[in-house]
Amino acid sequence: MGTNNEYDAIWFGGGAAGRFGAAFLKAGGLRPLIVEKHGLGGECHVCRCAFENYVSDQASMAELMRMYSGLAWFPEIDLDNISMSKVVEVYRNVGQPAFHDAMTHQSEQQLKIEVAWGEGKILDKNTVEVDGRIYTGKNLVICTGSRPIIPDIAGTDLENVWTYRDHPDVRIDPKKMVVVGGGKIGIGKAAMFAPFNINVTVLEKYKCLPNWDQDVRNYIYGDFKRRKIKIHEGVDVREIKGNGRVEAVVAEIDGKLAEFACDAVMLSIGLTPNSEPAIPLGVKIGKNNEIVIDKSCRTNVPGVYAVGDVAGPPYFMAVARKRGMITAKNIMGQNTRWDDSLPLPDHIYLPPLEATMVGLTEAQAREKYGEVVVIRVPWGPRAKDHKPLTYIPNLENQGLPVCGRVHSLNLFFYGENRNGLHKAIVDPKSRRYVGFHHVGDGAKTAFQYLSYLLQQGWTIDQMSNLHEIFLNAEHFVQLSRLIAGQKELKGYAAQVDPEEYQ
Repeated sequence: MGTNNEYDAIWFGGGAAGRFGAAFLKAGGLRPLIVEKHGLGGECHVCRCAFENYVSDQASMAELMRMYSGLAWFPEIDLDNISMSKVVEVYRNVGQPAFHDAMTHQSEQQLKIEVAWGEGKILDKNTVEVDGRIYTGKNLVICTGSRPIIPDIAGTDLENVWTYRDHPDVRIDPKKMVVVGGGKIGIGKAAMFAPFNINVTVLEKYKCLPNWDQDVRNYIYGDFKRRKIKIHEGVDVREIKGNGRVEAVVAEIDGKLAEFACDAVMLSIGLTPNSEPAIPLGVKIGKNNEIVIDKSCRTNVPGVYAVGDVAGPPYFMAVARKRGMITAKNIMGQNTRWDDSLPLPDHIYLPPLEATMVGLTEAQAREKYGEVVVIRVPWGPRAKDHKPLTYIPNLENQGLPVCGRVHSLNLFFYGENRNGLHKAIVDPKSRRYVGFHHVGDGAKTAFQYLSYLLQQGWTIDQMSNLHEIFLNAEHFVQLSRLIAGQKELKGYAAQVDPEEYQ
């Protein structure tokens, strides 16, 4: 598809940024062209968000079957033959082609966006070539995405050394797996693989999830410890050993070399923008290989924009899509800029639960506001001695939260705090919320809107005036209403900080 007529904008890449930006431009009455080799929608439906959502759901079912096996009305469940490779086989055979069909049909047939399919090459800022055919445009938008960083160590070319891109193609289940990198992708992968009888170890050079609230990090550490997922921080990975195939990871810990036997390695140490196709244009390239842009997504070359991962962090689909829209608006003359005042939510899959955050951490809030009010359930110590299906007195701090999956987990394993963590942070002087944090199930959708409410200066009094649907996954409305009557906001008495996990 395509003609030699000039387009208003050529979107070089049909991932999240390119597809949404082109759609917005088309809706505005202009003529966009997407250049794409593989499929519209980028990595989402191949190996990222849609894929990981599915795998996390499958891992949740595996973990829940293990936990509930033989308890109450559940039969004994034989989990010896459960398989991650079988999980991803279903996605390869059904999910990938189904999403590909949906993205293509929606873009070309429903939205009437023109797509030049094939290998693209940028000739100049107004001209691209796709499989020998020339296309010209008034503007060029670079949206070529990113790729996983491969560390400069020996052994990365061994069989069973993976990145997130390889996850859908796993054909044989490993017995022991090392995840190199403790960011959101690495922690998520560890939580996804472990339920399938895979011994998982996470090696992180610095600190896992450094941008997350300490209580959330502690919860994850404690949950991983309970599930026998090992985490080592302050680790310098030196080498991946093996004879054709992975056998071990060698790392330095506290000045001493240690060897972690494994038959698979997941590398998860970050992303590198794919800026190389745009370098001949003379666009400015940053220190991390990103195309440097301003808040309007413009590069230093007039008429050339960059959006999505190629423009550097934050590497979120929401950012890519939104910057695609901002670029379209600017091409249409609407003079639109990225708004830093809107907090960006984040999310991690932790099957059978998930973690979500938006706004300030408690540490950041205390640094900015001094004293803050923390609304949190549960709090305090967990039971030292516990067994399934057993009530334990004097653990009133562990009774909440309860809704859906976490409700059942709390009743079956009372006192173990398998029911997650709900936390809101309030500036008591203005009565405004400054951060929300959650570990549980089903609450992440709310964080899309909590982000906007934070921007608008949402107060505890406004929250208490909402109509909640009870029971609800995040509890913020009812927990806020219980203390909103305090003229001088103090929060809940008799709460103590949860214990630290090491």
